Amino acid sequence: MLALLVILAQAVPTEHLAKAEIWFDARATVADFQGRATVATGTLAWVEVRWADIDTNNGTRNRHMLKTVDAERFPVIRFDVSGGGVRAGGDSVAGTLTIHGVTRQVVWPVAVQYGADTLKVAADFPVDMRDYGIKPPVRFVIARMGAVVTVHVRLVYLKNQTRG
Repeated sequence: MLALLVILAQAVPTEHLAKAEIWFDARATVADFQGRATVATGTLAWVEVRWADIDTNNGTRNRHMLKTVDAERFPVIRFDVSGGGVRAGGDSVAGTLTIHGVTRQVVWPVAVQYGADTLKVAADFPVDMRDYGIKPPVRFVIARMGAVVTVHVRLVYLKNQTRG
């Protein structure tokens, strides 16, 4: 499987992450919501999203989110692919997820789609904030957010492109 990652890394230059859409679905007692980012940096070996680039469509909720995750001290969410990379059959990926200064080993289902000029990566997985030392927020005693969010990742890499 390491050979597959090496081949993919050669076929898709690391600097050509062309498009990213990463969002989470959160449950809350008052109303469920999403946080969405369309800006990410990375390669096939790692991806980072800045907390400040995640928008929940509510300025107050955005400020509470940034405070809850202590975005000043821990400004990014980072996923690093491990040496094992894509697992047997190419249907999962192993690596480490770092949130809030805590790094944990993870294995997620992943779908990879090869096109003539692109490589598309899609993954959907749960993340329990408590695993990363984040206490689910409570506002005004009755407004509680669930501890587990569902994360959705859609990345598009351009193949064999040169920068002008």
